[in-house]
Amino acid sequence: MPMTDHREAVRAAVQAIDRPGLGYTNIGRGLAMALSQFPAGGDVESRVILLVSDGAAVIDPRIQDQLRADFRKIRPNLYWLFLRARGSKGISDRPAPGESDTPQALPERHLDLFFKSLGISYRAFEAEGPAAVADAIAEIDRLERRPFRYAERIPREDLTDETLLVAAIATSLLFAAKFAETGLVRTASAQAPRESARRSA
Repeated sequence: MPMTDHREAVRAAVQAIDRPGLGYTNIGRGLAMALSQFPAGGDVESRVILLVSDGAAVIDPRIQDQLRADFRKIRPNLYWLFLRARGSKGISDRPAPGESDTPQALPERHLDLFFKSLGISYRAFEAEGPAAVADAIAEIDRLERRPFRYAERIPREDLTDETLLVAAIATSLLFAAKFAETGLVRTASAQAPRESARRSA
């Protein structure tokens, strides 16, 4: 959903996700969609992308090139909150002896290397529980103090009662003006015979 500060709408959007999770995490598409939320240029508003993932996936090299170009144009601050399962490899873990050092074998490590190659402000957090997630969010909130700017469509408001009231007042004024105009004509026509009688006398 578009950027908003209405937490109820965000919670409703999350609760509306009733489809089962997929085994493949399309991080490339997610980052592209996040970048599309920001206009190019501008340094006043905050530009933050927070990637929350419980497992990294491989980004196609062609998508990587497009993402690099988009990141250079938008230049957001990127945070990666990695929800690490207990016992799994971490972001900075190097391959064991004899283990292949490829994106397929160590996706978290290579995704971290890709983010570091973007030339933007980037920081990764590893969280193994709710307390660690809360600490990471608090740290990001402390680091990001610039305002968010976004356009939001305001729903239409029913102004039928107000419009009818204005119409009634305007109609009343028109009737009053009409009656006043009729009175002036009658007064003028009534005074005309008196003036002619005076002249004849």
